[in-house]
Amino acid sequence: MGGAAGDMILASLLSAGASVEEVEGGIRGLGLSVRLELRQVEISGIDALGLRVDAPEEHVHRTFADIRRLIEASGLPERAAGRALEAFRLLATAEGRVHGVPPEEVTFHEVGAADSIADIVGASLALELLGAQSVSCGPLPMGSGIVRAAHGPLPVPGPATLEVLRGCRVRWPEEAAEMTTPTGAALMRALTGGEFSESAPPMTLSGAGYGAGTARLRGAPNLLRAVVGRLEGPIGELEVLEANIDDAPGEVLGSAVERLLEAGAPDAWLEPILMKRGRGAYKLCALVRRGEREDLARTMMRETGTLGVRHHPVSRTVAERRTVEVELPYGRCRVKIGSLDGRDFVVSPEHADATRLAEESGVPLPRVYDDARRAALSGKD
Repeated sequence: MGGAAGDMILASLLSAGASVEEVEGGIRGLGLSVRLELRQVEISGIDALGLRVDAPEEHVHRTFADIRRLIEASGLPERAAGRALEAFRLLATAEGRVHGVPPEEVTFHEVGAADSIADIVGASLALELLGAQSVSCGPLPMGSGIVRAAHGPLPVPGPATLEVLRGCRVRWPEEAAEMTTPTGAALMRALTGGEFSESAPPMTLSGAGYGAGTARLRGAPNLLRAVVGRLEGPIGELEVLEANIDDAPGEVLGSAVERLLEAGAPDAWLEPILMKRGRGAYKLCALVRRGEREDLARTMMRETGTLGVRHHPVSRTVAERRTVEVELPYGRCRVKIGSLDGRDFVVSPEHADATRLAEESGVPLPRVYDDARRAALSGKD
């Protein structure tokens, strides 16, 4: 990879198959008059997509609060809006450290411009259009030299880039160029949770795209490659979110579990616990994909009022699974079948379908389960 900048990330996702028209429409939903200018370029013999955001010249310096209001009012899909907001939160926190001001009061210059907002929001929406549940990336390259910014000449990598990537693995190729910009760093950290690894997860490939940079590098093609696929086998890029809650009624906690599942958590649950001085409470837990950690942690905080969420990585061994639909005398029912080494070992009717059929037909629920299992095992559909 030759680097990570906002335009390269968006271009690579468009090259991989995201709809240009839908991405442009989502960006315009923020009230920005922009147009994505795309061009095919060849770098090291590879056909890549170059991108420039055509936007009217602005004399507006937006704060993080301004940008957050734009995104929250845009009507973007929840996950895309969450990913974009997390990237801007990382940038605001980094700029705040550099300039000694609270994140909410940070005034963006280059990043506050319409083209940079378009890069971040466009990339977040493109991932949604591609159906990306999670994102992985290798350590980002830094580069060296001097770059000109609104505050004057700055060293490469820029101070904000280093702050965004604090605690992350990076690499230092001998290139006199800005290989990772603050926008690129914030996007990649927001999308991956900051876990950069040289090892790509095993997957079945479905597509790839290349976004082109403008600088000429000596030791690498200035390209960013986006690879799209379906993860397979044991999935290690999972985390558990958890929060101890002793001041929320049961209806709120039950609703929080439902909202986490609706937001994409593979599983969510409640555990009764005892806190200090024997006070009864519940631990709200959710199994999440690494790239969705921040979005779902914020869902957990909004739904319960908890002020903090713990998270830690977990691994799991998973069986192969498939879903079949069987025809019963009183309706259709989905059935999940799990197998190990090619041999089925569990057949489980979908509870929502089974309860619906029991209510509609008057057939007892245990019989619906039995009928669905027998139909699935006999191969009827």
